[in-house]
Amino acid sequence: MDERRLVSTVTFLSSLAGYFYAKHFHKDAVPIVMMSGFFGAMLGESIYKALHKDDNDKNPPSAPAA
Repeated sequence: MDERRLVSTVTFLSSLAGYFYAKHFHKDAVPIVMMSGFFGAMLGESIYKALHKDDNDKNPPSAPAA
């Protein structure tokens, strides 16, 4: 799964969970959805980096030509 799709999916799911949380406890949904979406995006980035950590170790960036 590519990075964009993984981050989008985790962000969507966390935003949806925040929305249902807000509706269940009769809170204002907008700030909760915004915060849960933000944390979902950070979580998705972290998951992607953790899954592809060894790919980055195998192929280090090449040095720029002088």
